[in-house]
Amino acid sequence: MIKHFSPGERAEIDYCDGIDILDAATGEIVSTQLFVGVLCKSRYTFAEFTFSQKSLDFLSSHVRMFEFFGGVPATLAPDNLKSAVTKAHPYDPVKNQAYCRLARHYDVAVTPARVRTPKDKALVERTVQIFQRWFYFKVRKRTFTSLMELNTCLREHLEIFHNKKHRIFQRTRNEMFTEEKEFLQPLPENRYEVSLHKKATLQADCHLQFEKTFYSAPYQHRGNRLDVWASDKTVEILFKGETVAVHSRSYNPGGFRTDNKHYPPQHQAYLEATPEQLRERAEKIGEDTYTVINRLMSTRYPLRFLRRAQGILALTQKYSHQQLERACNQALLFERYHVPFIENLIKNQTIDTDSTKITRAENPHLRGDELFH
Repeated sequence: MIKHFSPGERAEIDYCDGIDILDAATGEIVSTQLFVGVLCKSRYTFAEFTFSQKSLDFLSSHVRMFEFFGGVPATLAPDNLKSAVTKAHPYDPVKNQAYCRLARHYDVAVTPARVRTPKDKALVERTVQIFQRWFYFKVRKRTFTSLMELNTCLREHLEIFHNKKHRIFQRTRNEMFTEEKEFLQPLPENRYEVSLHKKATLQADCHLQFEKTFYSAPYQHRGNRLDVWASDKTVEILFKGETVAVHSRSYNPGGFRTDNKHYPPQHQAYLEATPEQLRERAEKIGEDTYTVINRLMSTRYPLRFLRRAQGILALTQKYSHQQLERACNQALLFERYHVPFIENLIKNQTIDTDSTKITRAENPHLRGDELFH
């Protein structure tokens, strides 16, 4: 069946294998993917190379495609990749939430093609074949060392491609696009900020995990599955569509983003009072014990080390203050403040507890025998 499209009615999306890039620093060959979007009426084409088909690359390519067109079509017809469709269905596919958010921002409908049905987006399938065959032949003898270099070359050839006469219409794509452009919806005032979506459970310590970093949310939502939307700069946490927490994004694995107001009132009081109490207890034991506890309590998020500090001081229930003080003196040399390590130091003490404290040798890389006694 021959399909007829109105101007600005539809754009079709597809991926194909890209051109390998040579990493000049390591000599590694890096593969790419070619993203292609075609306006169905004018056959005007947007294309760019990316490193993957993952959500971040997929959504970012859409933003750049709309800006390249200078407007937004009424509908989009992507393939059934996971970045677009979470669960495929012939009539009612479940779309990716991050893709839906982008569609709402641009006020565009998404109608994914059926699984293994290329005729549902035949125009982009055919355009990919024609453009890929032509462009890849043109650059077959070139070696690209960066994605930017590859996309710059692609954009130059894309302009040539748009000025070639269409075999059937006997008009260039640029000429046909000039007529279609005025029917596209205008771009929103604010550029879309690409966000990744994930669901995560808020744990008992009022934190959830997103990409190996921990973010706090109000204690009332502990045990609930929350929606996490992460952009390059921020992480927004929502419950049933309502924002409950916003943090600056951290790229430090194992790091914490904590708002103390998210703890229950009794925990907030505990957080404020306990570190000082621990310091007071440690000061009564000795100078080195106080130094160890103070270092643990002087971090940005001391709540993480409360139990560790309590465990160190609890060693006085099994050992004398002098033994703990000497073990802390050794722990400071090694800069290791873990309960099992300090307890092992106490157990391995063989000299009199009233002897002089151990001090670091002049050369920190050469430790005398006294360190291990």
